[in-house]
Amino acid sequence: MAGRIFFLVSTFVAVTALNVVPATGQTPPPNAADTGEATLSLSPVGNPNTQAVASIVNDFVISEYDVNQRVALVLVTSGIQQPTEEMLGQVREQVLTSLQDETLQLQEANEREIVVNAQDIENSIRDVADANGFEVASVQLALANAGVAMTTFRRQIAAQIAWSRLIETRFQGTVPAPTDEEIDSALERLRVGADRPQFAVSEIFLSVDTPQDEASTRQAAGQILEQLRQSAPFPNVARQFSQSASAASGGDIGWVIQGQLPEEIDVALSEILPGEVAGPIRSEGGYYVVLLRERREPEGTVAIQAPIIDPNAPVPLERLLLPLPPNPTEEQQQGALNAASMAFGAIRSCNDIPEIAEQIPGAIHMRLGEINLATLSPQISQQVSNTAPGAVVPPFGSPVGIEVFVRCDERIREAVPFVLPTREDMGQQLYMQQMTVLARSYMRDLRREAVIEVR
Repeated sequence: MAGRIFFLVSTFVAVTALNVVPATGQTPPPNAADTGEATLSLSPVGNPNTQAVASIVNDFVISEYDVNQRVALVLVTSGIQQPTEEMLGQVREQVLTSLQDETLQLQEANEREIVVNAQDIENSIRDVADANGFEVASVQLALANAGVAMTTFRRQIAAQIAWSRLIETRFQGTVPAPTDEEIDSALERLRVGADRPQFAVSEIFLSVDTPQDEASTRQAAGQILEQLRQSAPFPNVARQFSQSASAASGGDIGWVIQGQLPEEIDVALSEILPGEVAGPIRSEGGYYVVLLRERREPEGTVAIQAPIIDPNAPVPLERLLLPLPPNPTEEQQQGALNAASMAFGAIRSCNDIPEIAEQIPGAIHMRLGEINLATLSPQISQQVSNTAPGAVVPPFGSPVGIEVFVRCDERIREAVPFVLPTREDMGQQLYMQQMTVLARSYMRDLRREAVIEVR
């Protein structure tokens, strides 16, 4: 079964129905049978009496089986293909932290008698399938192909629903809906700032709760950035790892005006093009990785659309080849593909290629100059023509090895003029900003008060 299906947990999560190998070779223990039942339970997927212990959170055991299952789930929902051993280790660290937070959230939800029953979870799964034109069985099959038990998926959904309801219940009345005056004021600030660029932004936030967390949190943010640059979908990664309330919406924080965010984030957004990510950015409370989805220019800017590129015009190209011998082994092919994937994630422009090529044993860097695509093989011509100016062609196999081509022509920025958001959009943004601050503080307090042991 090939291709990709997309499904929703509050918003979209990607499931890849390709030949994704499970994170480990373990099979579920006998007591982890998928009965289809799911409640707001703290019972681990594995059996702590037969599985190695990964962590203990307030006397609750997170087993190695739980961690391995969640790693497999993260890989399939984040769209990370053929991960290296190093990346698996990075994902595992992030997953363990997420499972610890999730456990704290479920414990707090139980304490406050938040109810999430099996029907709530099954309804979410059904909504996921219906919203994307798939049967529930297709979702189950995609997860099964990745070695993920539905029990693991149901537990994650339960935790997401529980935390959302917990935040709503905990702060109900504390965070009133924005008043007409507040919305008017916010819109007026945008009108006043109509002479500055505006950004549609998504965020991933990792908190730094103590000075001892500084280095590890920055490293985790860097690992997330690396995954994103290897084409992992931003919304899915945000839902898995972001500690901001915006995680429930895939990290979306809406439109902001230049100068509205902390200066260090504002500067980063000003330096990237729509579709690009930046980070790790140290700001108040922790580290950020941000995605610039769209950009609007100051009011009065004449709209400029990207010109149509002549397919017959020469294209400046550079080539990074990871050669393979005739009849390469599976290990050789995998090694070359892994190296090419890392290069693809690291290359931002043609200027980056020489340094990256030096770091890959056996890699060959070629400056091709201006090339007429018609002179290339049909495979290469198609790959390059489907790539935007100034962008990197995703790695692909050729008769001589694994190829990475980079277009060296100038990237094109479309100029889209300022448009004032609707009152509804502004009200939602103001409400989310308040909830984000409170949710971060709440989660930070839960971690500080918890007894967490890592084995």
